[in-house]
Amino acid sequence: MEAIASSFKRIVSDENFLEVPFFQRKYVWKKEQWEQLFDDLKASVLSRKEHFLGSVILKRNSGNRNFANIIDGQQRITTFSILIKAAYDELKDEQKKHFDPLLIEDYTDNDPKIKHCRVDRKIYTQIIQGVYSSGQKNEKNLKEGLLDCLEYFKIRIKEIDDVFDFLKFITDKSKLFVKVNLESTEDEQKIFDSINSTGMPLNATDIIKNALFDRMIKISDEEYALDLYDKYWRNIFEHDDKCLQFWDSQITTGRIKRSQSEIFLHAFALIIGIFDTDKHSLSDLSSVFKTYIQNKSKEELEDFLVLLAKYAQTYQKLPQITQNILFDFDEYENRFFHLGYCFGINSFLPLVLFLKQNLEEDEYKKALYLLEMTVLCVSETKNYNKFVADIISNLQNNLKNTYIYIREQIKKYYVKFFEHSQIEEWLNNIENNDAKVVLFWIELYRQREAKDYKDKTGLCYIYTLEHLAPQKWQENWSDIFKNEEEADKFIYKIGNMTLLKGRFNTALQNAAWTDKLNGNNKYKHYIKKYADLIINKELLNITQWNKATIEQRTVKIINDFYKIWNVNIFLEENNGSNQGF
Repeated sequence: MEAIASSFKRIVSDENFLEVPFFQRKYVWKKEQWEQLFDDLKASVLSRKEHFLGSVILKRNSGNRNFANIIDGQQRITTFSILIKAAYDELKDEQKKHFDPLLIEDYTDNDPKIKHCRVDRKIYTQIIQGVYSSGQKNEKNLKEGLLDCLEYFKIRIKEIDDVFDFLKFITDKSKLFVKVNLESTEDEQKIFDSINSTGMPLNATDIIKNALFDRMIKISDEEYALDLYDKYWRNIFEHDDKCLQFWDSQITTGRIKRSQSEIFLHAFALIIGIFDTDKHSLSDLSSVFKTYIQNKSKEELEDFLVLLAKYAQTYQKLPQITQNILFDFDEYENRFFHLGYCFGINSFLPLVLFLKQNLEEDEYKKALYLLEMTVLCVSETKNYNKFVADIISNLQNNLKNTYIYIREQIKKYYVKFFEHSQIEEWLNNIENNDAKVVLFWIELYRQREAKDYKDKTGLCYIYTLEHLAPQKWQENWSDIFKNEEEADKFIYKIGNMTLLKGRFNTALQNAAWTDKLNGNNKYKHYIKKYADLIINKELLNITQWNKATIEQRTVKIINDFYKIWNVNIFLEENNGSNQGF
């Protein structure tokens, strides 16, 4: 790797031409970015101080032609070159010759120095060659796209008194970029991670896509590769803005945010057996795929793309958990993914994707129920990745007894967590987040069972957790609890907790029971006001909240817990007929 501060002139002069691979995304910068770029450069020229625009990562072609692929920085380089073209058109003829090499490749019939991606190549070429159809738009109407970008800069360049000096400064006199040269054998993602101070990793998806279709071009031809790209990649990952937004949306994995596309590709790599959980991490994702495809034949790569597309379509059908979802108890997939979301567990995603792709719905539902209880009850998560990889590997060629196999594997590794004593110890001294999740689904379960709630449309996960006997109990609850130790024993039982829309003010949180229940004209919020939930309705006729009522309600909630999550599945020897929901 070679990284050096460079002017635009240095970047384009070191190669015969620069190429944006045909399968890279279209130009997406908009007016906001154009305005920022021009304002920064204008200020830089006026002050005669350099302004850093970012890094450009180039990868030298391994063949005989002297050119480089633009791996990262396509958007800023494209925008910068269009600004140059807009300024170039304002120069006198004798001045233009100094900037021709920045726009046009030497010894060609007016070919652009930058060969753009397939989607934008035609219009970009027309812009650089000056044969575009100018719209003569008003600046207010310029929003996006390559032509709008050109028109915007044509308007803004009128602000510059000496365009020739402006161009000299921004193209040659200023080292505006950090140019990173990669050799053909170097891994783009690892290099990018090591130089990027922001900690945001280069998207492995684009690197994998580039490697896939670069390989396909080399072993077939560009037309064949284009056809496969359209059918099995663009149509799945890039066919419209909504699709792009989905795959670009971020998920937090550990301490790092990764895009949906990277999370999917990791799951897919694990499913097909090329990702070793003992050796690889997410930062190795691109190199894992590149190693896998480097010796594949044309037919093997096409089969690979077909399978990739099938799994990607299945992945898109998995629930996406947000605050606005209306949850219903019987929507089992939403329930599973909501539990994973609340407990911060996504290690089971590859296995869930594999099961959804390969099982009939009834079998998939039963298997997901086993994993749901594991997410909920098992607190040792460090070996989940290995556990999931082993199950997938063993199920690849035999899905006949999937439910039984998964159940036995869970029993083998985690049976102690399903013991009633373990679960009841947890529910009798439970943390707020855990209690909120459990109470939410118990409420939905009770609504399903209650005749009065048959027409309910579900609940959003918008509640706050309230301790009925408060954590600060000394002022109004000293007749209930003798000391701190006794208070803690009851306050943190799940039976002493409920869900409310909004949080009580501090005075009411610590108030006596009758005030918390009825308000007594002193408080705006109180329990009776939020009695639309069944778990709150049962409180309305309780005149005194004490240790006995806390204990009774805890037992009742634990019984409902076992009705929903039948952990006996993992404890009994002959339990095939009792499979829960």
